[in-house]
Amino acid sequence: MGKRIAIVVVFVLAITSSFYAGSVFLAEDFPTDITEATFLEVMSELMENHYLQPTSDELVEGAIEGMIISLDDPFTTYFDAEEAASYQAGFGETYVGIGVTVRYAEGYLIVESVKDDGPADIAGVRVNDLIAEVDSESVFDLPFYEIVGLIIGDQGTEVTLGIIRNGVTEMIQLTMTRSVIDSATVYVDTFERGDQLIGYIKVTTFGDETMILFVNSLADLETQGIDGLIIDLRDNGGGHLSTVYNMLNQFLVDNEIPMFSAEYYSNGDYQRDFYFATRTEPRGYDIVTLVNENSASASEVFASAMQEHGGYLVVGKTTFGKGTMQRDVSLSTIDGDSLHITIGKWFTSDGNWVHYDGGTDGVTPDIIVDLTDIEKAYKVFLVGDETKIFYDDVDPRVANIQLILNIMGYTVRTDGYYGIATKQAILDIQLTNNILRTGNIDSDTLLIINEALDFYQDQTINDTQLQASIDALLDD
Repeated sequence: MGKRIAIVVVFVLAITSSFYAGSVFLAEDFPTDITEATFLEVMSELMENHYLQPTSDELVEGAIEGMIISLDDPFTTYFDAEEAASYQAGFGETYVGIGVTVRYAEGYLIVESVKDDGPADIAGVRVNDLIAEVDSESVFDLPFYEIVGLIIGDQGTEVTLGIIRNGVTEMIQLTMTRSVIDSATVYVDTFERGDQLIGYIKVTTFGDETMILFVNSLADLETQGIDGLIIDLRDNGGGHLSTVYNMLNQFLVDNEIPMFSAEYYSNGDYQRDFYFATRTEPRGYDIVTLVNENSASASEVFASAMQEHGGYLVVGKTTFGKGTMQRDVSLSTIDGDSLHITIGKWFTSDGNWVHYDGGTDGVTPDIIVDLTDIEKAYKVFLVGDETKIFYDDVDPRVANIQLILNIMGYTVRTDGYYGIATKQAILDIQLTNNILRTGNIDSDTLLIINEALDFYQDQTINDTQLQASIDALLDD
């Protein structure tokens, strides 16, 4: 049965949690069918005869975890009360953490972005690092939420991540102190191109306060008389469906075709809900939605609706491909605990399923824009017992540093060989900044190089995907 509605479930790519259960199952709580009787028999044998002497709590916790793992769904998990609170806090404008966004692939968390000057950034975590250990314990192939749950913690406490990094043979151990991270979900700006004023709103998460912040930002831009608008959803992993729905209704016009739909399983029955636009007229300017490979879930709902229903351009890279939706169910047996459960699929206005496993594998932009090599460059840090990167070395980090040296005004090779031209550039940097001139790259020299990269990447003129979005508006 389908129905026309405008709210309810939550789309989420990445938040915090791990598995835990503290209840005890009693024999009288179970019906007498063979499956549950077998469960009780195995549980009883393990408690009475296994040499580890497991408790009922431990076995039930393992059983719950096993049920969830058997689903092969990284987005379904069990939250205890503390984890549930942390999950909800992730939708606010601040949170306690290390300052990274991550995705789950092949049993690892992969770092998608690192917040400037956050704990992870200071410790040396980089984009595309694989998190293989947390506090010296392997997390390979653990469920997504369980790994994230091990990384989060109280403000002021330390966590050590074991990092696998391309080009580095040994695992890198990086220790950082958890802190309050500013996580503003809406940023606004304008760009002038000739006589055209382009508005820009970046949405990092579809959170608790995002809608009101977005509406206020949009009203401010319209007061300034914008001629076009860019909505930037790059690295936005998802959030609340109600926020996405209300944001779409700021732009899309009711044409009796749904903006998107959702098919979910509830109380033993499938149900299909259709989400229709409510505006009677479009805005008086064109709009571009900007996405990348880390735009997921709710971001994909928004981008696909703008593209398929509204006919607006999408620019950037093909999105992540998360076509499922989750709902939180508070458990009656344990106060504060909940089950974060995948209840169904969502579909685009044209009826496409964007999922990475069996679907279209993401939303494909109308204009594909790749990043340049220097946009993909990363800050370099010395690791372990290293004191320097030496002249005549061959190292992937040297290739990265050489890219940065070129934007600093030097002309050097970018193949990773630390040759004479690279050494002369390093000597010049050391002389200019009153650093001991060795021609080798120490931490003080890296500080200058990293600052140069930060400055370059912070300039909007160097953001090729953003500039392509502005060009698309001007060319329309």
